[in-house]
Amino acid sequence: MDSKNWRNRMQPEWYSEAVKKVISDLPGGYEEAVTWIGKKESKDREGTTVDSLFNRLRSEGDQILPLGWAIVLQKAGGSHHVAHAVARASGGYFIPGGEVTEIDNSDINEKLLEAFEQVSRYSEVFRDAVKDGVMDKQEFEQLKDELYLAAAKLQEHLNLGSRIFSPSEKVNAPGCSPERSVAINIQRGERGDKSA
Repeated sequence: MDSKNWRNRMQPEWYSEAVKKVISDLPGGYEEAVTWIGKKESKDREGTTVDSLFNRLRSEGDQILPLGWAIVLQKAGGSHHVAHAVARASGGYFIPGGEVTEIDNSDINEKLLEAFEQVSRYSEVFRDAVKDGVMDKQEFEQLKDELYLAAAKLQEHLNLGSRIFSPSEKVNAPGCSPERSVAINIQRGERGDKSA
């Protein structure tokens, strides 16, 4: 097996591109990234350098960047590029969560406006792609990106609305009626065993 095929299987290009976006979002770029994942201070110590980080992300390299590092960098920069890339590669959508206490009706409405804006962007890109009567591969890929973003924004809106306005579910497994629950009986001052 040649090294390029090995590397593409172990670290697909979409993953490397997502990590590069994460690093670009950091105010200090690659210099800041190595401080988040452990900067190498001297030759005899473990750590990462800017050059070794570049090597892990170049397409012809023989090293890979661990997913854990990508998640650390993503959290540091407050982005979701890697999460979106993994979700897309898996045929799904990444929908960021949040604390319900931090969300109000204006946040939900704002998310819907963001979704409308993204649908409008998708429509513009589609119109431009087909105005010459042909949709090339690059235009199709850009449309897939815009469609993904629109669907994710709509799903995020629904998720927020559900978290605020849907009653929480109470789950009671079959055969676990309150009378049979040891925890509830102990709480009531009863013991589950007859020996006492």
